[in-house]
Amino acid sequence: MKDSGIVISVQGDMAQIKVSCSDACSDCSASSLCKGPSQSEGRLDARNPYNALPGDEVLIEIPETDYNRALIILFSTLLVASVGGAFAGILLAGTLSLASSQAGFLGFILGLGAAIPWLVRYFRTANLKSLYPVILDITKKGGCHG
Repeated sequence: MKDSGIVISVQGDMAQIKVSCSDACSDCSASSLCKGPSQSEGRLDARNPYNALPGDEVLIEIPETDYNRALIILFSTLLVASVGGAFAGILLAGTLSLASSQAGFLGFILGLGAAIPWLVRYFRTANLKSLYPVILDITKKGGCHG
């Protein structure tokens, strides 16, 4: 999804963009990244490869495919690990001398405990910045350019 906005501030290779909210905002995959004082405008942190400065009007793209893929990986890994752990716990209940409900719960917890560190490592190596919106172009330069 492409949108336009105005750069509010720049910090390193990231820029905070003020975007006007529309009806499409509720369907936007980056709505959880958008923060703002009201429903009429939002603020997004975006990667800034064009070195846009405060006051610049910019065209941004929200990487919906990457964002959706990350959510699918996150939730499917948690689901498979928890259900798989619970199932393994139930199967091993006799060996562990526990009731199947207790062993299933223990397996559920151990499955989640194994998945969470893997997910943290995965998302750190996958570079979380790739999930941020990115500035595609500066459509109008602001007063900071001189």
